[in-house]
Amino acid sequence: MMHRMDMRENPPPTAGPAAVVEPLTGSQLRILKLLDLGLSNLEIADRLGITVGTTKWHLHQLFQKLQVTSRAKAVAFARDRGLV
Repeated sequence: MMHRMDMRENPPPTAGPAAVVEPLTGSQLRILKLLDLGLSNLEIADRLGITVGTTKWHLHQLFQKLQVTSRAKAVAFARDRGLV
């Protein structure tokens, strides 16, 4: 006699702003700390010796990882989690 197995579905873990899906790189952490200081893209680029375009690329990658859409949200996320 065959018994039906109880197949309970577990919902997949959500990847909301509460958790970082991927670890941040050293560059992303440095940029996050400079964002916390209120620096502009140009000021961040000058401090790190990179171009403004590279700064924007790092910011884009950072925002994706943190699942945020603004500098202010990225800084708030970082402060909440003790990253800065």
